[in-house]
Amino acid sequence: MKRTAPVLLLFMASCAPKPADTGAEKAELPTITVTAAPIQPVALKRTVAVVGTLDPYKDVTLSPKVDGRVTRVLRDIGDIVMPGDVLLEIDTKEYQLDVEVARAGLLAELARLNLSELPKGEPDWSKVKTVARAKAALNLANKDFKRANDERGKGVGTPQAYDKAESEVELAEASLRVAEADARATFATARKLKATLEKAEDRLRDAVLTAPVPDEWAAWAATVGSAACPLRYTVANRMVWEGEMVRAMPEKNVYRLVVSHILKLRVTVPEKHAQEVHVGQKVILRVDSYDRTFTGTVSRVSPTVDTLNRTFQVEIAVPNGDSKAKLKPGTFAKAEIETRTDAGVIAVPPSAVVSFAGVNKIFLADGDKAKAVEVQLGQRDKDWVEVLGPIPTGAKVITSGFSQLVDGSPIKNRN
Repeated sequence: MKRTAPVLLLFMASCAPKPADTGAEKAELPTITVTAAPIQPVALKRTVAVVGTLDPYKDVTLSPKVDGRVTRVLRDIGDIVMPGDVLLEIDTKEYQLDVEVARAGLLAELARLNLSELPKGEPDWSKVKTVARAKAALNLANKDFKRANDERGKGVGTPQAYDKAESEVELAEASLRVAEADARATFATARKLKATLEKAEDRLRDAVLTAPVPDEWAAWAATVGSAACPLRYTVANRMVWEGEMVRAMPEKNVYRLVVSHILKLRVTVPEKHAQEVHVGQKVILRVDSYDRTFTGTVSRVSPTVDTLNRTFQVEIAVPNGDSKAKLKPGTFAKAEIETRTDAGVIAVPPSAVVSFAGVNKIFLADGDKAKAVEVQLGQRDKDWVEVLGPIPTGAKVITSGFSQLVDGSPIKNRN
């Protein structure tokens, strides 16, 4: 019997109709009209953002050194005060009396020493009346003793005359020693009274409260003159009134003065920027009260890092001499420390960045196709943002029309 079944099956399978094509052909993506601009690498200043409060160059709170009733208050809030200017006066009657009593006592002791003023070193004791009189008596006694001794040698003197002359010398020497001791004691008392007088005079001067003189004042004044010297105070607060009784202990604060021709911005910088921040770097500051920027300079950098918050302290000097834009101490400021300038940085308009679910990307014009590139964002400003990613040299970034784009979308450049 012939075996025809397999052949018949193959023939039937080849002649059977093909199944219908039920899948639709893939639709073509629409062409999107866009605008694109060449990416131009730029030089970008790297900064470290910080915040802080502007402190005055000097901040001084004054209290009187003596007790008394305030008779005059000469300065008030906002007044400009030069170093040494009088701020207030306290009743001086009691202190003036103390000076007069101390001076009278000193003059009395100086008169006993036959001096008009107290010398710095040891005085010439021979000019003291009591000492001079004792020395004269000793000289006379020595002469009488010499005469008595000569007479005894010649056999004409009596033993009684010799003994008397010898006793007179001893008595005169003792009197001289006593006179010198009294003079030294009087001199010591005079020194004590001199110190008492100086203390009374200091208290009398302290009854007039003046603005302190900074250490820099003498050098500045010698260079530019006291009128042009920027070291001057502004009264920040007055806490005293005429007729008020003030005490030195417990102290009563009466004035707060600030020197604000230079301000200090003290900020904390994260530890990761320790190798970037240095003295002398330029700083750009912004405050809410002015629609402009201010310039400062890093003046001090702490050599240590705070182990609690991993930051280090930086002090920024901010000139404040512009009368039209005067910064007030205590103002909150935002600042950027310019650490370096990087060349060849790629930046694009902020509107060219598409962000979704934490992913940032831009679209490049790759011929007539759009190419999506995932990027990381760096430093930014209102007109640009730095992007980091695989962006080829000379690429063009799509700046509009990319809301409907996907990777590979056909594009038509409107430019």
